[in-house]
Amino acid sequence: MRSDPSVLLPEMQRHPLYRIKAALDTALGWALVVMMALAVLNVLWQVFTRFVLSSPSSFTDELARYLLIWVGLFGAAYATGKRAHLAIDLLRTTLTGRALHWHGIVVGVIVALFALFVMVIGGARLVSLSFLLGQTSAALQVPLGVVYLALPVSGVLIVVYLTLFILERLRLLRGLPPTLPVLLETTAEAFAESADVNRDADAASFSPIPDA
Repeated sequence: MRSDPSVLLPEMQRHPLYRIKAALDTALGWALVVMMALAVLNVLWQVFTRFVLSSPSSFTDELARYLLIWVGLFGAAYATGKRAHLAIDLLRTTLTGRALHWHGIVVGVIVALFALFVMVIGGARLVSLSFLLGQTSAALQVPLGVVYLALPVSGVLIVVYLTLFILERLRLLRGLPPTLPVLLETTAEAFAESADVNRDADAASFSPIPDA
């Protein structure tokens, strides 16, 4: 079963967990698209001014670095929501039933605590210190606190995503129907099972033409 909203019943798609995650995915996805588009345009302008106008732009190099920081951090949050990060799932693939959900809860809590204390709290302190010292960038003359703001904001997004996943695990432990199919469809065994199901369905639908 792949990550497809159609696998859920309509009433499950109206569940708050599903709607919150869908809204976050859409907003964050479009934000990343805009930032990537700005990064591409910025690099194209850098090339144009350097090789066509023979007068390199003074801000494009700095802007490219800052956009890369924002894309990297917000991309990490987006990948968390899609469960697309690399992971060692040797233990994960051996678990079934309630143990599988408890494992997901424990891992989610650990990662959420890291994001909370390192990215959110630590990042907020870095931002406040930068504003307190009045630090600005050399070319763009923007406060560096604005650049560093990507760290705590992306940390908040990661914590929100993991909180949704933990709440979903708790629902599954209670025997309630799923609202976030991404939890069940991003593991190695899920893809293997999906391949087996598809193969069996193809075999069942195949009917050889009888000899005339």
